[in-house]
Amino acid sequence: MSLTRTSALPQVERLFGGQPLISPTGDGWESGVTFNSSAVFLEATGENRQLIQELLGPGEEVRDIVALHYRARPKHDPGFPFTRSYVGLSIHEPDLTPIRRFDTPVLSPDLGEGSDVHGSEDPRVTWLDGSWWMVYCGVQPFVDPDPTKTWLASVCMAKSDNLVDWTKIGAVAGCSGRGPTPHGNKDGVLFPDRIEGKVVLLHRPLKGDIDTWETAIAVADLTEGPYTDLGAVHGPARQDGYLKSWTGAGATPIKIGEGRYVSIEHTGNYLPGKQRKYVLDAFLYDFNDWDPTRPETLVKARLDDFMRPETDFEVKGPFHDSVANVVFACGAYVHDGWLYIVYGGGDSYILAARVNFNDLVGELESREQQEYRPEEYAPHA
Repeated sequence: MSLTRTSALPQVERLFGGQPLISPTGDGWESGVTFNSSAVFLEATGENRQLIQELLGPGEEVRDIVALHYRARPKHDPGFPFTRSYVGLSIHEPDLTPIRRFDTPVLSPDLGEGSDVHGSEDPRVTWLDGSWWMVYCGVQPFVDPDPTKTWLASVCMAKSDNLVDWTKIGAVAGCSGRGPTPHGNKDGVLFPDRIEGKVVLLHRPLKGDIDTWETAIAVADLTEGPYTDLGAVHGPARQDGYLKSWTGAGATPIKIGEGRYVSIEHTGNYLPGKQRKYVLDAFLYDFNDWDPTRPETLVKARLDDFMRPETDFEVKGPFHDSVANVVFACGAYVHDGWLYIVYGGGDSYILAARVNFNDLVGELESREQQEYRPEEYAPHA
């Protein structure tokens, strides 16, 4: 399959002139790279006023804000095989103008033993069942028969009442990647509603060759699990010129109607020479007539590759821990008719863009009228 762009694709506007929203700073936990941020939009309603005041700090007028929980790595991390990831917090206006950046991380790797002793990566934050839930990738040491594999990624969770103080739940049973034959798992994100009484989680098992990795769905009675994996929802769109491609979940899905959601996700690709390229995709999910025994029926339409690396901050990877040619979204929200996308550029900076939300939804719904063929997105044999 060879994808081509059409005039129907929504126009992506880079914010702040394409300059970073958050950059590495200092000589500690966020001195190396800062990237891959969730985004929580908080309206200044009565129930949110105290929380917003605490996030803004004393003396600030209570108003609508956005809280960003982002991944950060130091330049140096003595005693560890690679620099570990931490989760920082930054507060912004609805248009993402910065207000306040916290000096210390709100989530740090475990000390000694634990599911994230080697890092807490790629947070996604969702309000569900009266609490804030952070789903993130925990990294721990693991000795595989393959000597090149020295770490194991697990879908982990933490819980909070105020977006600052987090209680770790640990690796999520059913999606942790552990078991008799550990294979790893990451890119977990919760839907913001229960579906038919169940908590629903998108995730991405790291099982088999990277060219077979797909976005999967799991359900549970309790938010902390255990989860039952139902299988793959979708795979990548295959494009000419890529050696291998894979998909993964992104930001918390955005509700557009009863049981209907728009989800901003990513496709990773290997170019010749093993260079990577990550692009953003949009999906229309509908739980109203989906068949849990056929998870792919959740997808009603998709818009592949609507945003790709273009600017210097996206294409280049200037630091030791950078990965060039990447746009990777863990956060999105709607405000004043715009879908704001907060994303990592080149695994180095946090950047922001926006898309007219009605245009995006309209394009997805127009594609919904066409027959969706999951077999076109099947893994390579």
